[in-house]
Amino acid sequence: MVNTMESPEESFERLRQALNVLKEQHYDPWNWHEYLGEDPLDILEEDEEEEDAEMMALKPKARKNIDRLKSHLITVVQELNRAGHAADLAYYYMSIHPELMKDCVVIMGSAGDIDEDLLLESGDGSPEKVMAALQAKLDVANERITQLTDEVNDLRGRLIETNYESEDRLRNWSCCKMQAEEAIQRLDKQTRTLNAVLEREAELQADYDDLWARHVRASKMMVYKARQGLRDRLFAQNKKENLFYAFQGFMYILQQEKEERIRREQEEMRDSVEFALRNEVRFLLNENLRCNDSVKRLTGEQNRLKLDRRALAKRLLYRQRPYERLEYLQWIWELWQPLRAALRLEKHLDTTQASLAAVNQQLTWSSKQMVPLMNFMDQLRMEVLREQLEGDLMRRELVAASARQFAALTERLRLQRAQELEILARLRDLENEAKDERIAVLEREIAEDKHIHALKGMIVDLEYNLRRALDRRKQRSYVVPPSGQKCVQCGRETSYRAWKLPPEGLARSASEVDLSRERPSAVASPPKIERSQSRGNARAAWSDEEKEKESKFLAVWR
Repeated sequence: MVNTMESPEESFERLRQALNVLKEQHYDPWNWHEYLGEDPLDILEEDEEEEDAEMMALKPKARKNIDRLKSHLITVVQELNRAGHAADLAYYYMSIHPELMKDCVVIMGSAGDIDEDLLLESGDGSPEKVMAALQAKLDVANERITQLTDEVNDLRGRLIETNYESEDRLRNWSCCKMQAEEAIQRLDKQTRTLNAVLEREAELQADYDDLWARHVRASKMMVYKARQGLRDRLFAQNKKENLFYAFQGFMYILQQEKEERIRREQEEMRDSVEFALRNEVRFLLNENLRCNDSVKRLTGEQNRLKLDRRALAKRLLYRQRPYERLEYLQWIWELWQPLRAALRLEKHLDTTQASLAAVNQQLTWSSKQMVPLMNFMDQLRMEVLREQLEGDLMRRELVAASARQFAALTERLRLQRAQELEILARLRDLENEAKDERIAVLEREIAEDKHIHALKGMIVDLEYNLRRALDRRKQRSYVVPPSGQKCVQCGRETSYRAWKLPPEGLARSASEVDLSRERPSAVASPPKIERSQSRGNARAAWSDEEKEKESKFLAVWR
């Protein structure tokens, strides 16, 4: 059974695979060399000879060369059968899909350096064309290799220049690095000095605040004590002593003010020095930030240079490594692409030229056949005109014959219509007469029915009155007196009672005797009148029917 799920390309690929397996595992001579040696020996140890025979039988034994050769031959047969089945399937697909022949043959013909595109572009796939295509590819590849060699030499020169530039940049970077380290050290020293000055200033400020608080407290105490002393002792002496003490106090105050002024001047000088130091420290801090930015920038530049140098080294190593086969194939493919378009255009040009030549040949042949064709067309035109003339004459004859037939048919239809009208008039007269007779019969029947209904009512009344009269004349029943008989067992007298009914002569009406009989039909159904009968026959039939009705009419008591 053919596997319909497999495509033609897959069947050819399976055939190619089967042939490759045969070639690799069975066709090559060295696949059969292993059977030329001696058979492997089945050597058993001494202790194994004493074991159980069943265990010895179950143990695997070394296969001989003849056994392995037989297995190999069976495998060869299986592979050949598989290849034959694949070939049969390929033949089947080529029989039902011949348009896929090239695609399938390319699968079988491509191998190694000969790929599918090369086979398709070579045309018929002959060895000469394939070798020519390969030679063209090799020429293009050689040219490309020459260009790449020149490019490599150019890149080597550029690499030398780049190395020199990189070394120069490395030296510059080293100098910048040293300057940055020196600047960092100076900045660290200045920072430590600034921290020491700030700590000393903080200590002095704390001491100053403490002394100032003590001074204020002492001055307040001295003023208080002086006021107390003046109040208690000085103001109690003479004026001279008071003046002396006042002068001494004034001198003391002046001396204190002078000391205070000197102290303020020293403080102002210290504040100016402190302001200058603060500005210097602020400048150093800003300089530190700028140095940090410079260091960051230099560090980033250093890292970038390291990465660039590493990438350059990788590129150089990649350039200097031995080329792979795939790279050569890629270069060949890149060189083959422009040639492929040119070859395609060349083939298209050849096809177009062949088509143009074929069209020119057809045009020449058509121009030669123009005169006979015109003569043949004139002959056909004359025959067409002749046939049209004959057709017109035949059509006129047919029209005249059909007109005559239509006139005859019209005359026959007119005569038939006149006969039908006459027959319809006669039928109408007959129907009118039959309806008149029917009306007369119905009127007579209606009159008779009224007379019968009146007679029936009278008879019912008479019968009812007669029944009432008979019911009044009936004798009522009575009880028989006791007979005087006694019972045999008890000796008592027993009276027997019985009903005596009147005679049956007057219990029923005399008219009930005929009620069980079937009453004859008072009115008989009138016979049907045929249209073919004449008016006189119809009247005679009606008169006979009336006589029969009069003779059969009977009054029935109910």
